Amino acid sequence: MQRISLISLNLWNTEHWEQREQCIVSFVQTYDSDIYCFQEVRPKSLKCLDEALPAYIRIEGTEIGWTRENSIYIKKDLFSVLNFGRIDLQMPEPERGVFWVELETKEKEHFFVATMHLTHQLNADEKRTGIGYRHHEAHLAAKALNALVMDTSTIICGDFNDPVHPSRIFQEEAHFQDVFTLLGIPAPITFPCPFLTNETYLVEAIDKIMVRGAIKPIIATSPHYLVPGQVLSDHWPVATVIQLSSSIN
Repeated sequence: MQRISLISLNLWNTEHWEQREQCIVSFVQTYDSDIYCFQEVRPKSLKCLDEALPAYIRIEGTEIGWTRENSIYIKKDLFSVLNFGRIDLQMPEPERGVFWVELETKEKEHFFVATMHLTHQLNADEKRTGIGYRHHEAHLAAKALNALVMDTSTIICGDFNDPVHPSRIFQEEAHFQDVFTLLGIPAPITFPCPFLTNETYLVEAIDKIMVRGAIKPIIATSPHYLVPGQVLSDHWPVATVIQLSSSIN
């Protein structure tokens, strides 16, 4: 059995980058997570992370979304990369989707990690029509993950931009469970981090980590990490430590 730490964070493009860069570097080096999943990455933020995380491999496919939307970093000495890819979700943001990697531990245990960033509620079409995109995106993601992953233990995470329906769909259609729910604690509010954003009218638990298969969460939290004068993002991160095993009692 192996314990693995994972952190998911929406990096907020490069908004207010000068007021966040050193906080981001300090955070990833302080928490030293085995796996990092990021949303809203850009070449500028990836360059910073590559320099801050020399002990990690950054998963990168040929699609532009790997450098302009989502990214996964894994510790070189803990995992072997077996496969990786992207699932298209027919989104209005065409470079997004589900970005996934299949990993093997030193104990030869296989598992998948996937990260996604679903469409925001203030998308122009949704504001005009009142019809959201996230239901359809979550249905497509659940169906694709069921076909791709089969019986392998899987962690999904990301910015769902909805505190209810994507998680419900992933649970009902693909048997994922939220790590906070499994630990018997309420999902924390992850948006907004109010220091650099004016979207204070939105108060939501929208950044998620969900698991299925032979995975047991040991702890889950949303660290409100700060350094003097700087914050990470307009989102707070979510973090978990899970126990991975071929069988969980």
